[in-house]
Amino acid sequence: MKEKTSVFEINEEINEIKLNEEKISNIDEIFKNIIGNSSQFSHITIDAKIQSEDSIVREYLSNKDDFLINNFADKLLDAEKVMDGSKRKKSITTGYLFIKQESNKLSLLKLEKTSVADTNTFKLVDQLGTEKNYYKACIIKNKDSIQVIDKSRRVANYWIRDFLGLEEIRNNTIDTSDLIDLLENKELFSDEIKQHPTFKEIFQATRDYIFDNNRFEKDELIQVLNNNNLTDIDTSVPNFSENFYSQQSSVLNFSFDIDPKVLKDKYKAEIQISEDTFIKTNNFENLVRRNGITFDGSFIQLQVDVDFQEEVKTKIGIIE
Repeated sequence: MKEKTSVFEINEEINEIKLNEEKISNIDEIFKNIIGNSSQFSHITIDAKIQSEDSIVREYLSNKDDFLINNFADKLLDAEKVMDGSKRKKSITTGYLFIKQESNKLSLLKLEKTSVADTNTFKLVDQLGTEKNYYKACIIKNKDSIQVIDKSRRVANYWIRDFLGLEEIRNNTIDTSDLIDLLENKELFSDEIKQHPTFKEIFQATRDYIFDNNRFEKDELIQVLNNNNLTDIDTSVPNFSENFYSQQSSVLNFSFDIDPKVLKDKYKAEIQISEDTFIKTNNFENLVRRNGITFDGSFIQLQVDVDFQEEVKTKIGIIE
């Protein structure tokens, strides 16, 4: 397949941008900076698979030679409109859809208009990839190798589902990340559980279960809470877990290994205690659970592990 670059302005309508060598060269730099150096940017990358029969990715992969590349722009505009197609969704920012066709892959990139400094040349902006610039991307090699990128905390549904017709391939890392997000946002539990008089204890016991186990089992957590007299869910009836878990939590697999790296990333924290002093920890929840930090009046007390006591003494000038 001959390499080709295309750009479409996605607004109320679609406008294909005419490209010259300068623009194509600048667009290549944008792709290299976002996709080629993805480890330098704080976006999420997920593996995906074709979800729907009418997926535009399926259509493209089944007939690359005859596929009209502007179909991607048409489909994206449809995904950015309200249900009846009469107007754009207010929550979705207008931007440019960059498409790069190569012999071994197809790359799609939507960049918000505010992120493009010079729309006449598409010259790379100095701070591309920072928190001020929002983008979404998809890299398609074949039906078994599809990656979706989103600058936001989660991949937008309109991008992965409505536009591309894809769904996330779940794994332990994804399940652990979603579990923590659901728990901390209090979206893991049903309304009935959230109104339970012992909900505060249920919440903390669920946290403890996650930290104390290598594997998460939906039914086992309920049994643990029942055994601790925090809940009284009849586990002998069919679908008993529906009384405990929210509809949002249905995305989680029934059981999965808890990814320790995700726990570390989710619970690392920084506490500022003065103008120029910060306390950093890779696992704030564990620090609190083991009473490693206490607050008394205006003083914070930290428990120092035996292996680090001599180093701490030296650094604060204690000579014995």
